[in-house]
Amino acid sequence: MGLYRMAQFSNPEPEYIHARERCLQGSVRDVETVKQYLEAGPTPVDIAVLTATTPSDPGSRYPVEESALWPTRNNVIAKLKRVLDKAKGGDFVYIHYSGHGTRRKGEQFTHPTGNLAFVLFDDEHGSSYLLGETLARCLYKMVGKKLRVTLVLDCCHSGSVLRAGRVQGADIRAINYNPAVDATLPQNSHPFGPDGGALRDAQISLERWLFSSNRDGYTILAACGPHERAWELETRGERRGALSYFLVEALSALRKSGVVLTHQSLYQHLHTRFHASWPQQTPMRYGNQNLLFFGGLGAAPSTGFTSVYRTDDARLCLSAGEAHGVHQGDEYLTYPFDTPEDGPGGASILLRVETVRCLTSDVVGAEETTAAVAQIRTGWKAKPVTQVSSRKTSVRLMKSALSQLQWTGAAEPQRFLRLCTEDEDTEPCIFHVALNEHNDYEILDGSLERIAGLRAISLDMPGASDHVMDTLRHIATFKFFEGIENRMPNASFEDSFDLSPLDRAEVSGIFKVKHGGTWGLRVENRGDRPLYLAIFNFTPSWQITNLVSQARDGIALVVQPKDEYGAGKEEIRLKMEVPRPFQEDQGQCEDIIKVFITSKQTFFPSMILPKLSLYDCSPNIATRGNEDQLLKFLSELTTPFRDRDHAREEWVSRNFIIGTAME
Repeated sequence: MGLYRMAQFSNPEPEYIHARERCLQGSVRDVETVKQYLEAGPTPVDIAVLTATTPSDPGSRYPVEESALWPTRNNVIAKLKRVLDKAKGGDFVYIHYSGHGTRRKGEQFTHPTGNLAFVLFDDEHGSSYLLGETLARCLYKMVGKKLRVTLVLDCCHSGSVLRAGRVQGADIRAINYNPAVDATLPQNSHPFGPDGGALRDAQISLERWLFSSNRDGYTILAACGPHERAWELETRGERRGALSYFLVEALSALRKSGVVLTHQSLYQHLHTRFHASWPQQTPMRYGNQNLLFFGGLGAAPSTGFTSVYRTDDARLCLSAGEAHGVHQGDEYLTYPFDTPEDGPGGASILLRVETVRCLTSDVVGAEETTAAVAQIRTGWKAKPVTQVSSRKTSVRLMKSALSQLQWTGAAEPQRFLRLCTEDEDTEPCIFHVALNEHNDYEILDGSLERIAGLRAISLDMPGASDHVMDTLRHIATFKFFEGIENRMPNASFEDSFDLSPLDRAEVSGIFKVKHGGTWGLRVENRGDRPLYLAIFNFTPSWQITNLVSQARDGIALVVQPKDEYGAGKEEIRLKMEVPRPFQEDQGQCEDIIKVFITSKQTFFPSMILPKLSLYDCSPNIATRGNEDQLLKFLSELTTPFRDRDHAREEWVSRNFIIGTAME
């Protein structure tokens, strides 16, 4: 197990703790490698290491280190308390656990994440447990002191992993729960205080101990999901924890290039590296995605990116597919992982999508970049450049608008937008642009009514044409992602789960909620494999947010099959509010909650949209387009696709319209 605290500036006083079981050979090497990485950096660090190295004498029962350096429960808690006593606001804390995890059993554990425990060394009983609840209380207090905390857990979360078959040259980092070890824990002992604070999610109310704090000051990187195995691998003749190995490899590359990335960008790279090199486990991220590794807050990329990877047969693949709105012929710019967040400043390689599957796609070099494709490595970033799908949002430019403005961007290809004129009356359009009697440009729905949340733009405004085009691109992107659906999902995959709202909808299909009330849904996993839920809110201000990420719960919720450690169910509740601009003029609004259910964890970075910068709220009835035309538009959005070679790539989506009113 490993833990250290580092203050990167004036008074650095890190701590570092490590525990290990005799059957693991790579845990000590993990923390020694991390220690070497820190010591080689430009910033002085103070590192304390607690390890339990197996003695060469098979008859000896004690580790080779002195007892003060053993990773016992008392030593670990003492080091954690020292961090809390010595650290000051703004200090950086890094905690690295490399060892075994286990699941405690008992009627008091109602949620599969509530019984996590870390296995430590004990000189009297052989081992002891550091409870997930104890570490969560400590984490909460650290964040409360405004410390910037990164927690890395290179261990299993699932107590049932030992039933799985073994892999040659690899060990599982979990052991079976032992009630005798549990009995040695101090009764009613709360070393960090009896009250851990509001250890609940503010937006998605899930009963979680470790991954539940609503604060912004921490990030957790876990080696695998709660249902998976974390492995210890043999690489270059040495045993290493998979997460520790890939993490240090990535951090070393970033240090060499002098680039600092957010936790989300780093995690996305690690996720791709695991997918390509060690698909047996999927790393997870929780907490604030915009924290920097060993640093403060960073800026999220201005444009979402996905990652590319190489397969065993040398194919180049994009970590996005049909569920993400990818189509054959789309083009992406790819560039190295250690490129700054704001995108490539130098060389990049243009790729074209050749084959689209459910969650991934094959890409090849565009004609002018074919020779350069050999340079691309697993984990490189890719940003979309062009979208060639014919399924775009059609907007008609009325004669009044065309007569006054030179639409410089009208003839240019748009990713999700198609412009036409009033003379082209054969083209069905769900939006129109017209000039009103006040010489303001308005965006209207199919019935030529003003649309809520879209501001009129004055003809005399500097750059009025550009403002209108930016708005049209924004709402077209919004509509594209709102309408993504799998029109021919795998029937057996749909039978493997039940997703249902907690309340009934009106006859219109809209769920009615009072301002400040809650709306929720329940998902049950009926199959034998985990399910992943990505939940997005399409807001009345034309913003798209990832509710799971906002709740600091990673990129997707994991619903594991029903077993002795969990019920195979999740209940999700959302607090619904009418945004302030809508409260006085309209007193109501509509949100669309879009849920993706996938067979594998996947990213949806391109789906995130900010609020419209030209946001307005003039009183009207229409919201986001004419319903009849919109339904037709949505029904034609996504082309079905099936690929027998990628049967494990499955997905469906569900849209729920929530109408929230002040009274």
